[in-house]
Order: sequence, then C-alpha cells, then structure tokens
Amino acid sequence: MNRIPVIILGAGGVGRALLQQIVDGRQTATARANCRFDVVAVADSRSWRWAPQGHDNAALLEMVAAKKQRGGSSAPELGDVRPDVEAIVQQAVDADLAGAILVDVTATDETTPAIDRALQAGYGVVLANKKPLAGSWAQSGSYFGRPQIRYEATVGGGQPVIATLRYLLDTGDRVQKLEGQLSGTLAYILSRLDDGTRFSVALAAARVKGLTEPDPRQDLGGEDVQRKLLILGRTAGWRLEPSDIAVESLFPAALAHLDVQEFMLASMAMDPSLRDRANAAGAAGEVLRYVAELEPEKGQVGLKAVPVESPQANLKYVSFHTVRYAESPLLVGSNSGGGQTTAAAVIGDMMDLVREWGAW
Repeated sequence: MNRIPVIILGAGGVGRALLQQIVDGRQTATARANCRFDVVAVADSRSWRWAPQGHDNAALLEMVAAKKQRGGSSAPELGDVRPDVEAIVQQAVDADLAGAILVDVTATDETTPAIDRALQAGYGVVLANKKPLAGSWAQSGSYFGRPQIRYEATVGGGQPVIATLRYLLDTGDRVQKLEGQLSGTLAYILSRLDDGTRFSVALAAARVKGLTEPDPRQDLGGEDVQRKLLILGRTAGWRLEPSDIAVESLFPAALAHLDVQEFMLASMAMDPSLRDRANAAGAAGEVLRYVAELEPEKGQVGLKAVPVESPQANLKYVSFHTVRYAESPLLVGSNSGGGQTTAAAVIGDMMDLVREWGAW
C-alpha cells in the first residue's frame, strides 16, 4: 500500500469535513487507489500540529472536535504556534517525506509560497482555495497545465466542472463560450426575489443559514464568481487577466465602508431597485439570476434575466458551448453544495494524483 503524506492548510468548515472524510474513507482509498493518506500536518491561521509519521484517526477526530468547540477562541486551537506556510512544507522536505500532497483549503492569497515550495519539492498540490489561481497572469499563469496541481473544488464545489472541461479538451473539442450561475449564495438570495421577498430579507435569511461569508459583501461584490470564471477560462487555455472580466456588484460603493451590521441595515436601500428588476424579468416570463459569461478574450459577471422554465433558473451550473456541443451546450449543475461536497472534491483530486503519480 502507498502511504501518502498529506499537509493540510486550513481547518475551517471545509478542512474539518476533509479530515472527517479522510478518516471515514480509509477503506475506500485502499480499495480504489491502494493508498493511505497520512496527514502529517494540519494548520490554521495561528496554530498547527505536526507528526511526520502521520496523525492517527483519533488525533484527526480530536482536531475536528477542537475546531468545532473553540472556533471563536483567540487561543491556538491545534496545538503549537504555526510557522509561516513555506516553513511547514520545508519541514516535510527536511523530514524526507517524499511524494507528499499539499492541500490548501484556506481562502487567502498568502499560501502561494507554500504551493511554490511544494512544487519545487515534487509534491502534488490540491486547491480548494481560488485566490492563488486567480491573480494576474504573471502571478498565477504557471499553475495551469501542470499535472501535479488539481483544483476541482475551486469552481463547482462537488460538481465535476473542471473534470468535464478537461474531458472536452482531452477529446479534441474546442470551447467557444462558458456560462454559469456560479454562486450558490447568490442563487439562493435571488430565487427568494421570485415570490416578492425583499432583497434585504433574503440576504438576512441567507446569512442566518450560514450561506454567506461573515461579511456578505464578499458574496455580493461578485469577485468570488469572477475568480471562478477566470479559473475556468484559464483551464480552457485562454490567457486572461482579472480585468478582462467585468463585474457588476450588487451593492453600491457608498456602502463599502460600513461595518457588517451597519451594512445589513443599509441593505434595505437596495430593495426598490432589485424589486423593479425582478418584476421586469417576471413580466417577461423570466427570473433574475447572477450569471457569469466568458469568451476567449472577455467576460462579464452580473444580473441577467433567464427563462423561468430553463434549468439555468433553478441550478448552480456551468454550461459549455463547444464545437461539438454547438446546438445545445453541455450543462453540469446541481443544487447541492457546502463543505461536505467541497471536501469530497478535494478527496477526489487527491485520489487522482495518487493514480497518476508517474505522469508527473
């Protein structure tokens, strides 16, 4: 059996789900890839735990419980004070841990040094973190087209979006346009407008359900959707810059400086304009959705009216317009999502890396 050292950066919701799935999936990993994932390091923003021989199941589950119970604490939650992320990878290199996989399930752009060091060491890299892939082309372009980097979880969560795109490219098809409703959060909020719910009420409900970021403006600003679209386009082979994708924010710039609670109260000022746009769409037999569209040289992200009976009105989805799928695009969509499916996409990438280790 192949024992695969694993370094995990990030121990939030997705990180905890990943640790649980690694423990629960021991037999599956053995049966399907003849491997065991030995988690040698787990790090959050302040603390970490290191065990070069691999943490046993009890230790991994204890970390899951500790993060759940002390998620709001300012004290280190995993044990020791964390070194910088590059030093974490270097410690694995110094311990002669060959064939490791670095997993980044954070939401920060500060993990790039660790990713670069892992690649230099010949390690595999699996990303749920979009930011390293969505910087300028000078910063991020070298990560695309490298077989030791996988990032299924960055775009569709548990949906096989990147895998489908790679299949199309591998079989010689040519992508002409990408389109999608790429934010489950915005899909939920806008679907509530269909029955006359005020935008501010829908936003508050999404926040209570835990569907938004702690600051909902991170969802409403559209930058996360822009990053996903940029990753898709770059995977398709298009050398794009973030500035090539126009973004419509759902909140005015005048509200950007407010604290979160002030913003939630001020969001009522957006109700009339969004109600009018939703009503106009409804009068035409359509519904208002936050849609991303991309062609080889440019794209846009923003509100769009779509037919009420179409799958696009009811799914978080990506559609691929290609030479072979010209008359009817290939659509990948689902209403499921969240930390469990995102973690499953990470596991899937890890398994693929193990199977294709020799191809690097």
